[in-house]
Amino acid sequence: MNSTTEQAMLTLYHYDRSTAAQRVRLGLDEKQLEWRSIIIDTAIGDASQRPENFHQLNPKGLIPLLDHKGFTLPESTLILEYLEDAFPDHIRLTPSSPQERAIMRLWMRRIEEGIHVASRTIGVCIVNRYIYKETDKSKLANYYAQMRDPVRKNNDQINTDLGLDSPLLSPSLLAFKNLFHEMNAHLETNSWLAGETYSLADIALVVYLTRMSSFQMAPLWKDLNYLCDWFDKIQNRAAYHSAVTEWGDITAEKRKTEGLAAFETVKSLWNAER
Repeated sequence: MNSTTEQAMLTLYHYDRSTAAQRVRLGLDEKQLEWRSIIIDTAIGDASQRPENFHQLNPKGLIPLLDHKGFTLPESTLILEYLEDAFPDHIRLTPSSPQERAIMRLWMRRIEEGIHVASRTIGVCIVNRYIYKETDKSKLANYYAQMRDPVRKNNDQINTDLGLDSPLLSPSLLAFKNLFHEMNAHLETNSWLAGETYSLADIALVVYLTRMSSFQMAPLWKDLNYLCDWFDKIQNRAAYHSAVTEWGDITAEKRKTEGLAAFETVKSLWNAER
């Protein structure tokens, strides 16, 4: 529930289509918390819109960033868990049983174990490279100069230069293929990722199906029926509508066009024997 009032205790620095920002907005809206929005688009190859002190708030210079009465916290999964601890009287998004909480955290670990990096690789190879190539060169140079993560910077430059020929694309697609198959198998006997409770794990990972679908890649997993049903259930939740759908995507048309153009190449890599 986005609040524009100055009295809002929570301020979120974010932008529309970021998967990390989407999961935080989902957590906020599922818990029915009021929050104030500050847009900082860190994915358009232009760092000029960032506040001068933004690197003091988050040394990586990335979003999302949560400000709770002066306490600032980066990293989307940490923000989700913080919201659970800071607002225990609001709707709970962690299971009550220790076993289900452990399963929830195992699924969430997949983000740090490489799936988020894989998501960015796919996005840059298919779409962002064209956005960057259309960006003023001086702005793009400043954008990279402010990128504090050397691995992210190196990967971006490789993927921007080589696109669908990037050596990083195939292993990134394989990571998603494996994840989606594992999720589908788990969901065959469980209502949600943590078991019978909708949780932070579902919020944390659903955004990647949103991202891949925006690239017109949904046919790749159309036979994973339990995964598709799970995605449909979440898309029909009120919080998904307010936290994801209503925020839209300023690059939606570019994602659709470039995704369709890339589909056959991506499909070939997806289906390749491993």
